[in-house]
Amino acid sequence: MYTISDLPVDNQLQTVKYDLELESALRHMFENSYTQVGVERDDELVGIVTYRSVVRTLLAFHQLEVGHKTLDNISVGAAVEDAHTISEDENVLAVFDVLAEYTYIVINRDQEWRILTDYDLLTRLKQMLEPFLLIESIETQLRDIFRRVFSDSLSKKLAETFNEEHPLPTPASVEHCSYSHYAQFISIHWAEFESLFDDQQDVIRELVLEIGDMRNQLFHFRIEDSDEFDRDLLRFGQSYFSSV
Repeated sequence: MYTISDLPVDNQLQTVKYDLELESALRHMFENSYTQVGVERDDELVGIVTYRSVVRTLLAFHQLEVGHKTLDNISVGAAVEDAHTISEDENVLAVFDVLAEYTYIVINRDQEWRILTDYDLLTRLKQMLEPFLLIESIETQLRDIFRRVFSDSLSKKLAETFNEEHPLPTPASVEHCSYSHYAQFISIHWAEFESLFDDQQDVIRELVLEIGDMRNQLFHFRIEDSDEFDRDLLRFGQSYFSSV
């Protein structure tokens, strides 16, 4: 199982001084689009300030009826909260537990404080999941197209096409087809598909085969980084087949 050390946490935690005016800290956060900053005292990280911790501090002062306390005369130290740190040795799934409660986690990596936010995680998950979702969508669309063209006779037509003499195994149904089945089935029965695909037989065949190859690499873990995928081709395929 992957650990926190396997995560690409590249964002260095930005910090402010403990005695800085809270107004200045908030201005710094706003101008740099930070939702939190670290707080240092004597070059040591003592905690984090977030928008939430600032609001909590102001509400506390109001409840205590200290009306003269405003952002320009409250130091950052009044709004600091403990940094939600996590060990590099923790199971990577622990990230989800922490971010379900907080909006960030802090990691000490290579003697530097790094930060991972819920936004960072969601962005990374989207990057990782997109190829899976696009490939699944394309396959679903191809199956729907097959059903539209052949209706109730689809299973019979598949069995006739991929019979005992064909090198590909006979699929029990369209759900048991591979991308190789899809490409060959379209080519063999091009007369039925031609009107849908605008007389682009070679293009459709190569597109389906290329997507099938990416699918096999992905689902059989033959590629380490999903960023290596041709996402533009997958997006094109998804858009094209959804419009047929």
